[in-house]
Amino acid sequence: MEPSEAVPVNSIGEEYRLVSRTRCSCGGALRVERQALLFREGQPYDLLEAVCQQCGQRHDFLFDIGSFFGKYPV
Repeated sequence: MEPSEAVPVNSIGEEYRLVSRTRCSCGGALRVERQALLFREGQPYDLLEAVCQQCGQRHDFLFDIGSFFGKYPV
């Protein structure tokens, strides 16, 4: 996925809500299996890798987290 395809979000919770509202083409619900922090040209992104619970198809979601990354204490 390219950074131009990243969806801007304001929190990690928003990332997971967007994935949970997305359905696979078969209609199945998605489950996040992996989350990875990526940097492209100094910009932070989250990559969420999900799998359909019904058919097993994999889905990747790229989020632009620049609006909040590194701005709040952990």
